[in-house]
Amino acid sequence: SRHRPHPSASLRWLALLSCLGAGTGCMVGPDYARPDTGAQLPSHFKAPDGWKIAEPADAAPRGAWWKSFRDARLNGLIDQAMADNQSLRSAFLRVEQARSLARAGRADLFPQLSLDPSGRRERRSGTARDNNNGDSGPAGATTTNIDLPLVLDYEIDLWGKLRRQFQAEQAEAEASEADSHNVMLVLQADLAANYFSLRAIDREIAILGEALDLRKQSLDLNRKRFEAGDLDEVDVARAETEVSGNEAEIFGLRKIRAEFENALAVLVGVPSSDFSLSPSPLVSAPPSVGGALPSALLERRPDVAQAERVMQAENARIGVAKAAFFPTVRLTGSAGLESASFDNLFRADSRTWGIGPEISIPVFEGGRNKANLERSRFRYDETVALYRQTVLNAVREVDDALAGVSLLAKQYEAQERTVTAASRTVALSQQRFEAGLVAFFDVVDAQRTALDAHRTAARLLGSRHLAAIALVKALGGDWK
Repeated sequence: SRHRPHPSASLRWLALLSCLGAGTGCMVGPDYARPDTGAQLPSHFKAPDGWKIAEPADAAPRGAWWKSFRDARLNGLIDQAMADNQSLRSAFLRVEQARSLARAGRADLFPQLSLDPSGRRERRSGTARDNNNGDSGPAGATTTNIDLPLVLDYEIDLWGKLRRQFQAEQAEAEASEADSHNVMLVLQADLAANYFSLRAIDREIAILGEALDLRKQSLDLNRKRFEAGDLDEVDVARAETEVSGNEAEIFGLRKIRAEFENALAVLVGVPSSDFSLSPSPLVSAPPSVGGALPSALLERRPDVAQAERVMQAENARIGVAKAAFFPTVRLTGSAGLESASFDNLFRADSRTWGIGPEISIPVFEGGRNKANLERSRFRYDETVALYRQTVLNAVREVDDALAGVSLLAKQYEAQERTVTAASRTVALSQQRFEAGLVAFFDVVDAQRTALDAHRTAARLLGSRHLAAIALVKALGGDWK
């Protein structure tokens, strides 16, 4: 029976003839298309109403979201961090490296010209057989050769291998840029979180300081009444215990505050020994979240954009791997001057030139190209799974942040009512103690309850700020 070519081989040669006949280059491999993530995305976020997934908009402005907190010192710290933070600077430099690599890859699309001058003076062995072909002269002869060629090297991109590689490098540069935006957003969010945590600690310290002053007054009063015989010594001991306990808690909070302050120093890019912030208790509420919000905010997240750019790069590399199955055509040539002496180098007779194609056809490579193509496809499938997981995590983080913003606001309102009731209980207990109706223990117990209520309120106010910052981070920028 007559031998028939393998169908895949026939298709390759048919594609080659089609491209050559048309005078244009083909591009093998799939064009990029965003994978369907509808099965992984909800139609809306859990809270508040009006949130839903929209078309990607990672190029949308993210805004100077920290200014919505209306804190001049925070604004100054973030400006300083944007200028001096070393992690951010290294991320920007990685972007420049990726852009340079993409520009270098683009150069492969054009012919490469190089000037390769050379000179050689050579003496042949006198005992070797004579070489009469005119190339090196007779045995024992001394020859000189001066060559001044302009060399051309150009790979004709028939199958789009070089263009696909350039697409991959461009996508990686964009992924690197998205990563730098993510570093920037994380830096801003971490700085704001540390700043408001420090200010919440300042409020706790202020609350404990006020309580300490009152308890010192109570201790002095109890000592006087004990000396007058109106109180038992145990009431003095209780008052001393409360004073020393308050002092110990203040020192503990100051340690935590120092750690937040040192963390801020690193974020703004200065030595911690040269950085300090004066106390400023947190009293204002964070910016509120409206109910009717734009639907495209989530797609601004830089990590979502980065994951998609990585997908694009791996999709393009499928085309690079597929192009390895087809012939490689290079056009090489040279033109220049060549002479046995410098005096004759620039004469018309010294001109040389040559041009011609070089074709490399894969015949047998032991399955390497097939394995590389399979690997490229598997890598692309992996990036699709990572992209979908990134989107799922983004939705979860938004839902968590929205729940935190909403529920912490309600919890804070309830805690404020607790603070009011506890303060009233302290006042009533003090009046009853002074009237001799209750023991000092009742006053101490009421004071402890009120102090805990005030400190819990301070912590909740700090948590509300952190939840607002978490929402900014989850959405990739300001929600306004």
